[in-house]
Amino acid sequence: MDMGSNFPVKIKIKLLGLFIVAYGFFYIFPNLYARWEPATLPMTWLDNSIPLIPFTFLIYTSDYLLILFAIILIKNSDDFRSFSRMMFATLFTCGLFFIFFPTTYPRPTYPIVNNTFIKAAMEFIYVGDSPNNCLPSLHVALTSVSAWSLRRGSKKVLGFFVLWTLAIIISTLTTKQHYFIDVIGGLLVLVAVVMVEKWFVNHFTVKHSPQIGDAPNSKIPVEIFPEL
Repeated sequence: MDMGSNFPVKIKIKLLGLFIVAYGFFYIFPNLYARWEPATLPMTWLDNSIPLIPFTFLIYTSDYLLILFAIILIKNSDDFRSFSRMMFATLFTCGLFFIFFPTTYPRPTYPIVNNTFIKAAMEFIYVGDSPNNCLPSLHVALTSVSAWSLRRGSKKVLGFFVLWTLAIIISTLTTKQHYFIDVIGGLLVLVAVVMVEKWFVNHFTVKHSPQIGDAPNSKIPVEIFPEL
C-alpha cells in the first residue's frame, strides 16, 4: 500500500466496531461489575475546592464526539495505524487498572437543573456511568491520544482539538467523576503510549529498496492492520 494513501473507510468502521467491543470488556464491564471492592482515594485540596458545575456535563459527554471526529479526520494510512495502535493500547492499559485495581469516587447528589440538554447529560452519566474506573482517567487518556494523533494536520484543527481536550480534562473534575490524581494518571498513560509507539515505529519497520524520489534509508512500517 502506498504510504501516502488514505486509510480505507470500511476498515475504519471494522476497527471502530472492534474498539467498541474492547471498550465494553475493559471499561463497561468492570465499571458495572467490579471484581473487588472499589477503593476510595484521598481527596486533595483541589478536589475539595472545585465545585460541581452542571453545564460541564455537556463537555464531559462530548468525548465520544471528539474521538469520532479524530477517526474521520485522520486519513493518512500510516497516521491512522498509529492512532489505532495507541487507542487500543490506551484502552488495554487503563482496563488493567479498572479490572485489577478498581477505584470509586464519592459522587455527590446532583443539583436540580431546568435546562433539558444539561439535565439529559447528567442523567446519562448518573445512570450509565457509575463513579468507578477512576484511575487513570480514560476520558483524559483517549481524548489526549486523539488530539496528539492530529498533530500532523492543520494547525488550526489541532489547536481546536487541544482546547476541546483541555475542556474535557477540566470537566472530569467539575462533574465530580474523577479525582485530580486520575487526570495525572490519564496524562501519564498518554506519555507511556506515545513513547511505546515511537519505539515500535523505530524498531518494527523494514528497509525497502530505494526507488526514484525516495529519501535515503527510507523505511516502510510493518502492516499491523492489513485488509480486514
